[in-house]
Amino acid sequence: MGASNHQPDNIIRSAAIYARISSDKTGAGLGVERQEADCRELAERLGYRVTHVLKDNDISAYSGKPRPGYRRLLELMQNGEIEVVLAWHTDRLHRSMVELENYVTASERGGVTTHTVKAGPVDLSTPSGRLVARQLGAVARYEVEHMIERQRAAKLSAAKQGKYLGGQRPFGFEPKRTAIRENEAELLRDMAHRIIDGYSFRTVAVDLNRGGITTQHGKEWNALKVRNVLTRPINAGIVLHHGVEYDAQTPAILTRDEWTQLNAAIRDNRQRSNHPGTFRKHLLSGFVYCGGCGARMYNKSKQQRDGSMKPQVWCPGNNVNTGMPSGCGKVSRMMDPIVDLVTEAVMHRLDSPHLAQDLERQKSTNNPTRELGQHLRVLEARMSELTNDYYVTKLLSRDEFETLRESTKAEITDTEKQIQEFTSTALLGGIDIGESVRAKWESESIEWRRDVLSHLIERIYVHPRGATSGYKVPTYKQWKFDVKLIDVRWKV
Repeated sequence: MGASNHQPDNIIRSAAIYARISSDKTGAGLGVERQEADCRELAERLGYRVTHVLKDNDISAYSGKPRPGYRRLLELMQNGEIEVVLAWHTDRLHRSMVELENYVTASERGGVTTHTVKAGPVDLSTPSGRLVARQLGAVARYEVEHMIERQRAAKLSAAKQGKYLGGQRPFGFEPKRTAIRENEAELLRDMAHRIIDGYSFRTVAVDLNRGGITTQHGKEWNALKVRNVLTRPINAGIVLHHGVEYDAQTPAILTRDEWTQLNAAIRDNRQRSNHPGTFRKHLLSGFVYCGGCGARMYNKSKQQRDGSMKPQVWCPGNNVNTGMPSGCGKVSRMMDPIVDLVTEAVMHRLDSPHLAQDLERQKSTNNPTRELGQHLRVLEARMSELTNDYYVTKLLSRDEFETLRESTKAEITDTEKQIQEFTSTALLGGIDIGESVRAKWESESIEWRRDVLSHLIERIYVHPRGATSGYKVPTYKQWKFDVKLIDVRWKV
């Protein structure tokens, strides 16, 4: 049984203070501290003994998110551990009618009364008192809904005008996007051009870190950070709001042509990279597969007769990560001659006249990707307009919107595919015509070389040696090595 609401005046009743603030951007908790101080003054004035102080900092009552302090308050009320609840205002307790009804039930069950600093006592023991509480709750909910409506309208208006919508300072811009920060903007342009030229996010991150260049927060770069910085529409002068694009007030760092080329390169990067955030130690890691069973081969070191350790690729009988059966465990081969063989094959491939013609054609003024890019921007603008006509202005029904959206999406996919097919051979790490491919290969990092391989090679199969009697391993350069047992599957 809960405590009675009618007790002798000389008995000091136990009270719990509940304080909540919806938004605490500084994390200082000053809002709830002020509420607690006012509630303590109220408790002293009414003669209550504060036994519990419960707080929910930076949590909205309207959002429906769990409020640990409020949940504990209801438990204390229902268990009869407190007799009074003190709050700064009723809207600190609840802004949902469902929560209010639960609070009424807990008050009745525990015989708990409620006092607020701003709204006075709340009598939930009578029908008229509960009516007043429900009216206050309805008003509080209306105020929140009206506030959200105003905020949404203000955000939409700001987006349409291309204004700053809040959040942290975008890389390449001054605070609140008042102007371009040229040193960062120049770096961002260079990063974008390198991705367009075929470098991976990982390679760009490695080069930035090795050059001592940090993020705007003074941290090291990784593939994810590079991608996130480059894929912000504001870089191209686009304010994106609920899927609809608007022209930004501030100048763009990238042109729309560059933005189109960048997104095409990013799509290609995503399709060919299975490990976007992993840095590789060996050039061919992830490319080499067993020609006997088809399982992926791994790197290991093997001691030679002279005591030195040499790298090998081998097909393990069990998966090296899970321990479960995977490969045949019968094929292994020295790594160095495979690397040399693949390197020579890549040099021959990159030096081919056909590839040179493709690269030259794509750098010419007749490059069809320009027209395709312009058409893609028209389609994306159409998609943005459809989204606006359905979600914002309500000019389209759902069926009309879905039909038009699907047809536009199909056309966008087809255009992106055409752009990707045409640029597939151009994205080769920024190799220029007339440049020494071998010199660039030898001077660049392992990440750059792996980027090139990922454009050119699907897989490398190492086949088992034949069991023919009298078979002798032929010589390849300084190694005893049979090149016929290495099968390179090319993409282009």
